[in-house]
Amino acid sequence: MKDRIKEVRKENKMTQADFGERIGVKGNTIGNYELGLRNPTDAVILSICREFNIVEDWLRTGIEPKYAIINDDYTKISVDIDKHDPKARQAIIDYWNLSEDDKKLWWKFAERFLMKNGG
Repeated sequence: MKDRIKEVRKENKMTQADFGERIGVKGNTIGNYELGLRNPTDAVILSICREFNIVEDWLRTGIEPKYAIINDDYTKISVDIDKHDPKARQAIIDYWNLSEDDKKLWWKFAERFLMKNGG
């Protein structure tokens, strides 16, 4: 499990301290989990799964699937965009990779554009 916890943390580009804060433990506790010096409690495992949309069985055993399937409108639209609209898919990826300041600028532009065009 130690390697899977580290994998989730690194995929989310978080320090041990940031990851720990997100799930309610200290950063050095995350370090101990990742080194295999301590095992997370059931509550910590559930927090990781909830916060990062991870399947509990994968976190505990490594058995796929890794991510929980969320069956909502947003997920359906995202899957549809991924399959059928490569330009929108790339725009979403590009937006996701922007800095926080650039995201704020992007939203200012979008809000002005929508207001000007009757949105």
